[in-house]
Amino acid sequence: MKIAEVKKKNGSTVYRTRVYLGVDQITRKKVKASITARTKKELKAKALTAQADFKSNGFTRKARSNISTYSELLDIWWETYQHTLRVNSQIMIKGRLENYLRPAFGKYKLDKLTPAVIQNQVNQWAADYNQHSQGVKDYNFSHSLNKRILQYAVSIQAILSNPARDTIVPRRANKEKLEIKYLDSQNLKRFLDYLDSLDNSYTNFYDSVLYKLLLATGLRIGEALALEWSDIDLEAARINVNKTLNARQGVNSPKSRSSVRELDIDKKTVLMLRLYKVRQREKAREVGTASDTVFTDLIRPYPLKSSLDGRLKNHIKRAGCTPVSFHAFRHTHASILLNAGLPYKEIQIRLGHSTLSMTMDTYSHLSPENEKKRLGQKSNLKYKKRTKLVFWQSEFCFVRFSHLIIDLKGLIIKIFKN
Repeated sequence: MKIAEVKKKNGSTVYRTRVYLGVDQITRKKVKASITARTKKELKAKALTAQADFKSNGFTRKARSNISTYSELLDIWWETYQHTLRVNSQIMIKGRLENYLRPAFGKYKLDKLTPAVIQNQVNQWAADYNQHSQGVKDYNFSHSLNKRILQYAVSIQAILSNPARDTIVPRRANKEKLEIKYLDSQNLKRFLDYLDSLDNSYTNFYDSVLYKLLLATGLRIGEALALEWSDIDLEAARINVNKTLNARQGVNSPKSRSSVRELDIDKKTVLMLRLYKVRQREKAREVGTASDTVFTDLIRPYPLKSSLDGRLKNHIKRAGCTPVSFHAFRHTHASILLNAGLPYKEIQIRLGHSTLSMTMDTYSHLSPENEKKRLGQKSNLKYKKRTKLVFWQSEFCFVRFSHLIIDLKGLIIKIFKN
């Protein structure tokens, strides 16, 4: 230790030195301290005290956080992080925190949450899914979430290092993908015939319009329920998709930029929407309310999804069809497009997928003999040249396409058969 003797203006003498304390565990920078004392003995004592204080503070000069347990850390992290998420993502991640992370680590003091503890828990999550088909298949996401939370603890000086940093995540076992549920030709015909047989009550008409619009467009249910009449140009036969209904009955922008899109609709769908709009306004005058929302329940701006789910379940059961959810209508629409020979790129744009691979990974297995079927459907393809726009029309959908018109009337019952 190099000691300098310094003469002050008043004539007294002091001793100064710079002592190396170590590497700050927060900033990862070397730390030195300047020390002044009246005697060399006092100087050496102060140097030892500075080194001891640096060590006792966790090898950092930053103020330490007073968070003691993982559960406290989780609450503090969530209070800030939730505001970076969309509503549906908030609900999903909050569920993961409460169902997996808090039960696993909540009781631990932060200084007792070791790499071994975390590794054992990740191993257990993997075993639950891979060996017992329990828990969640994306246990890697649970680990990533935990790792992010603990890194936040490092940044606020609650801990010195991230104990989840070097955790090894076991590989997920290859399991058969859950079969996509959609209405095959038989169930689709049965369901449409059932809808046409219903009495003409307003509720039945409302449900029928919603279901047929989903089948004709491939809209996500949240996108359909968020539609306003200003989003639908009945003269141009076009729907502008620019928002979606979230799980808390609020409206967000769609899940990705590619989900913002325009969809052309067929003449039958246009007529159906015109009739529905007139009847909706008549019903609104009758109950003394008004709304620009297409599928308002005339009580609140947007209908309760749980109520619609229950009604769909009852309709599907009464129609004698295989049980499906609203998303099955989107899958059904995609299947019709795929089996009719529409290129994956066009289907991607129609459905609002962010990537082509997403479309192919989701739907390619629906028709393993798709190429053979396309060859067999040549007689159903009618080519028509136009200078600007050419449209692809069917009983259920209306898609802009570069050079092709496909007449699906009569074809829809065949395309699902091997």
